[in-house]
Amino acid sequence: MSFGKLRFSWGQNGNRSLANPYIALADLGSGTGGTYGYVDASGNTTEYRYFTMNRLANTHLQWEKTTAWNIGLDFGFLNNRISGSVEYYHMPTTQMIMNQSLPGFSGFGSVTTNLGEVQNRGVEISLSTTNIKNDVLEWNTTIGFSFNKNEIKHLYYEYENVLNAQGEVIGTKERDDISNKWFIGQPIGAIWDYKVTGIWQKDEVEEAAKYGQRPGDPKVWNNPDNDKVNADGSVTIVYDNDDKQFLGQSSPKVNWSMRNEFTFFKDLTFSFNIYSKMGHKSLETDYLNKDNAGSKVTNGQNVYAKKGYWTVDNPTNEYGRLDAQGPSGVTTPGKLHNRSFIRLDNISLAYKLPKKFISRWSIEKAIISGSIKNVAVWAKDWKYWDPETGGLAPRTFNIGLTLTL
Repeated sequence: MSFGKLRFSWGQNGNRSLANPYIALADLGSGTGGTYGYVDASGNTTEYRYFTMNRLANTHLQWEKTTAWNIGLDFGFLNNRISGSVEYYHMPTTQMIMNQSLPGFSGFGSVTTNLGEVQNRGVEISLSTTNIKNDVLEWNTTIGFSFNKNEIKHLYYEYENVLNAQGEVIGTKERDDISNKWFIGQPIGAIWDYKVTGIWQKDEVEEAAKYGQRPGDPKVWNNPDNDKVNADGSVTIVYDNDDKQFLGQSSPKVNWSMRNEFTFFKDLTFSFNIYSKMGHKSLETDYLNKDNAGSKVTNGQNVYAKKGYWTVDNPTNEYGRLDAQGPSGVTTPGKLHNRSFIRLDNISLAYKLPKKFISRWSIEKAIISGSIKNVAVWAKDWKYWDPETGGLAPRTFNIGLTLTL
C-alpha cells in the first residue's frame, strides 16, 4: 500500500427545495362559485365576490433534515497505479414535509406538517487502475459501484391494533398510508399492486368467464378468502387491497459504471464508457394492446416494433388480445417488468496531429475527435422504447476539431 486514509464524517443539511416556498402560510382564493348575489326589496340584483382560505397555515413548519454518517477508506497500491475508496453511509431524513389528514369538521382535508422518517444506507466503491503504461500504450480503467437501501421508518406516528386469526389484539403497529402507497418498513418507491400471472388461453373460457373475462385477457391473482359467497351458494369474485402484493421497487438498488481509456503513442486516444442500473421494476399496461386509444383498436397502430398480441393461433402469455380487459374493478392491470439495463453510453476517438505537421501554420496544438453517444443498451425484460427513460433515447454523433494557436 502506497497510500491509505481512514475517514469519518457527520453532517446535517436542511432541504429547502420546496415546490411552493410559501407552503407554511395560509392563502386566499376566490370561492368555488366565483360570484354570488341577491335581489333586494326593489327587485335590483346585487352581485358580490367572496374569498375563502385555500390552505391551512402552519407557522411551525421546518425544513426537512437529512443527517449523514459516513465512514470510508481511501487507498493506493503499487505507487498509486491502483487507487480508490470504499465507504459506508447512513442518511436518515427526518421532519419530512407531508400532508397530514384532518377530520372533516376542521374545514380542511389536510395540513402540511413535519412528520415521518426515511432512512437511506448503502455502500459506494470507486476504483482507478493504470493497467499498462509504456511508450506505446497507456490503458486506464475507472470503476464505480453503489448499493442503496431505502426504507420508511415512520410516517404519521398513528398506531393501530394487530389482530391474529381469531380477531384478538396481539400488538400494535404504526399505520401505513395506503392512499400514497407508503408502508412502514418498505422503500418509498415500493410497488404495491395487483399481480398479473399470465393470459387466459382458449381452453380456459369457462374459468375466465367467472372473472367477467375471455381468452386473451390478463389473469390477475385473487385471494379466494376475500370473495363473497352469495345466498344461493354462488361466489362473487372481489378485488380489493387484500389482493395486492409487494412486487418490488421503482428505484434501482445497484448502480455501476466502467470507463476504459487507451492512449497509443501518446497521440491517439480511444475510450468507452458503460453504466448500469439494476434491481428496479415497473408496472406497464402496454401489453393490453390499447394503442391509439380513442379510435377503434383494430384500426389502431402498434407503436412498438416488437410488440405482438394474443390470438387463438398465437397463444402467448406475454401480450393480451387487442383491447384486452382486466377483471371487474381492475380493468387495466399493470404487468410487472424488470427495468434493469446495461448501457454502452459513449465511444470516443481523438487524434492529436503531429506538431511538425501543424507548426507550418503557427498552430500550437490540433486535435481531431469524434464520439457516439448512447451506442447500445441491453435489457432482459424490457421491450417498450428505452428502459431508462421509458420513452425515446436518441443516438447522437459528434465530430470536432480543437485548435490551439
